Amino acid sequence: MDVKQPTIRPLALVARGLVAVAFISAGIAIYLWLYATRPIPPASDPSATGRLRLVVVAPLEKAVGQRFRAYGQSRAMHTADVPSRVSATVALLHPQYREGAAVEIGTPLVSLDNRDFERQVTMAVESLRTIESQIAMLTLDATSLQRTLELANESAALAAVDYSRVREAFTNNAAQSREVDRARAGAIESERQLIAARDALEKLPLRRASLVAEQSRQNAARELAELSLERSTICSPLAGIVQRADLELGENAAPGVLVARIVDPRTIEIPILLPALARAIVQIGDSALVRADRANAQWVEAKITRIAPEDDASTRTMTVYAEALGSDALPPGAFVEAEVSGGSLASRTLVPRRAVNSGRIITVRDGIAHNEGAEVEFAVSGQLSPQLPDTEWVVLKHALPAGTTLVLDASRRVPEGAPITPIDAAL
Repeated sequence: MDVKQPTIRPLALVARGLVAVAFISAGIAIYLWLYATRPIPPASDPSATGRLRLVVVAPLEKAVGQRFRAYGQSRAMHTADVPSRVSATVALLHPQYREGAAVEIGTPLVSLDNRDFERQVTMAVESLRTIESQIAMLTLDATSLQRTLELANESAALAAVDYSRVREAFTNNAAQSREVDRARAGAIESERQLIAARDALEKLPLRRASLVAEQSRQNAARELAELSLERSTICSPLAGIVQRADLELGENAAPGVLVARIVDPRTIEIPILLPALARAIVQIGDSALVRADRANAQWVEAKITRIAPEDDASTRTMTVYAEALGSDALPPGAFVEAEVSGGSLASRTLVPRRAVNSGRIITVRDGIAHNEGAEVEFAVSGQLSPQLPDTEWVVLKHALPAGTTLVLDASRRVPEGAPITPIDAAL
């Protein structure tokens, strides 16, 4: 059996060859075009051949204090839990008695049923009038009793003289025994009247003292009734905003029941927990920055006004109290982040945090790199230099020589003594 041989077509071979040549030519043409349009780097300065081009920065000299990062919870400096001080039924809820309402000192919140207190005032007033009348009668009684005592003294004297005459006449047999008895009875009766008049007059100061005491008691009862009548209208003791308003119309308000909670958000206090070692550094009057723990919160300036005398042994912390003006950025009850600046505001050397790596910095003096150790005293946050975007800085314990610059990125490996072409980071 014969095998059929494939037919070779010269035209197809030529066509395939032309296509391959076309693709190769197109690739060569693209390469030549890219090579011709390549960017040409500037020629190196012959004097800088072999030098490293590094970004450098000059250290800052600023007056800063040691800062501590801590946390706390803000609270209003002035708050009031307003209780009921009498037992009565709620008769009226005033318009400002609702959560979120602004109130001033003396703004009425709740009125209680005060009819019982009005009756108590009336009863006390009438009792006082009765006592005043009795005291006035004692003044009149004193005058009449004094005169009665004088007459009783005179009557007793006359009866005694008459009894003496009758006894003398009886001795001389000029009078009978019954006349003696009658004279003696008259003398005794006169003496009894004298004793009664003297007793009544001597009891007047005691009766007056009793009435004065009762008058004082009724005055106290009247004042208490008037005070209860005044307390039946519950008012705000301070200017602020109503946080709680729990009573309902017709509800009984007993003494001690919370009627409302008033919060004055204009002044905020923040207890801040700091490390115990800060006690030797932080002082009253030092500044602090606080910020609510939420998105896009702004820093608010505060001042340290109080320092707790004891440390917490379990957490090794101390508590300081900062005061700030209240605002939407710092409401009461917010969990806040605080940065407390303590110690004297002495001039210190500050460098960006990224210029220090593992306790070492790269300094540049006269175009020569030097690897040196750097002891960091503490860290500082904030936009301290307008030429740099850095917000994290460190304070060096020891100042650097004048004219020293630092390599901004200390993570680079630069040999000791390497020639440097510095590029100012501020440019």
